[in-house]
Amino acid sequence: MFKKSILVALGLCAVVSAQNFDTFLHEALQASPYLKANALEIERADVQSSLIQRYKNPKLSLEASKFTPDLGKSEAGYRVALTQPVRLWGVGGDRTDLATATQEEAKGLVMLQHAEFVKVLSLLYIDYMTQSALLELAREEFLISKNIANISKERYEAGTIAKVKYLRAKVDLTGSKNLLNEKKAMQLASYYKLLAFAGLQNEKELDENYVFKLSDKMQTELQNNSAELHYLQTQQNRAKAKAKLNANKIEWMNLYAAYEAEPDQSIARVGMNIPLALFNTKKEERKIASLQAKQSEFLLQNQKTAFSFTLERLTKELAILGAVVNSTQNLYNAQKELLKMYEDGYKIANINLLELQNIKNQMIQTKEKKIMLENKINKNIVLYNYEVGEYNE
Repeated sequence: MFKKSILVALGLCAVVSAQNFDTFLHEALQASPYLKANALEIERADVQSSLIQRYKNPKLSLEASKFTPDLGKSEAGYRVALTQPVRLWGVGGDRTDLATATQEEAKGLVMLQHAEFVKVLSLLYIDYMTQSALLELAREEFLISKNIANISKERYEAGTIAKVKYLRAKVDLTGSKNLLNEKKAMQLASYYKLLAFAGLQNEKELDENYVFKLSDKMQTELQNNSAELHYLQTQQNRAKAKAKLNANKIEWMNLYAAYEAEPDQSIARVGMNIPLALFNTKKEERKIASLQAKQSEFLLQNQKTAFSFTLERLTKELAILGAVVNSTQNLYNAQKELLKMYEDGYKIANINLLELQNIKNQMIQTKEKKIMLENKINKNIVLYNYEVGEYNE
């Protein structure tokens, strides 16, 4: 009795110390190498932004000359020239816009990757909870089969049933035990898959009954909060900024200054080299950038349409699934009560073994259906929350 009390106490401690999903998620967000790698994308975009706006270096030319007249002594001379590329008026603003759009696109990508990480981690956690529930159901089935086998053994030894029925009960018990071991392996696989994706180093006791909650964001705000839509919008903005920059046929001109020293004279020059857009008018670059901007616009429109239908589908499915879960639970309760009556009847030889096992199998199937329905509900909640931006950073 004392040993049993210790085991119960240890079980209660394990339940109390089990980490819920919120705490688990917080640790994963802090520790994940994947997210740390993604965060560097913003820093890279900042450097690329500086690169887009960077000025070209000046060029310094140095020349030495020797002048030899027809008669007389030769003399030396030299030439110094400095050339500085100068950006045309207005191009600088276009480059600044492109740099800003590049930074915003990187931030949008990081936000999207963060939201997708939370979504996938949530789905993996749901799979773990589902496998844990199926494992618990397999234990329940095993205990029922064991009880039926024990009753069959007693009745066989008492001579009230044939040996074939006792053997049938033993076969059913063996099958239940094999299924229990299979469910243990599947739960273990889902557990380590979850930990591996989270990027955590240590094993943890996890809450197997966490309830995911539907986001309460206002319907009018949903599209503005979607990480996917926001990222597509930043892509479109960058494509437009790039198209605007490529609309400039000429971006640079060369401003130069030169000084020449000759034996009889010194020459100072200041001038400007302006490229003429006669053959290379950047027509192709403008066309490509324009097509990319148009492509991003179409993709954004398509995603907005898909977004609306996805939310509508998930909302309706959740309402239906909730009602089915309730009715399935009621059916399971009734079948469980019926099974108890059949078990009691089997003890006194009023119930056939096949009828008892059939009721047991129906009850297990009903409970398994309820578990899978709850799995579907939780996954729909996660997908809904992801779409409305609940997981944005």
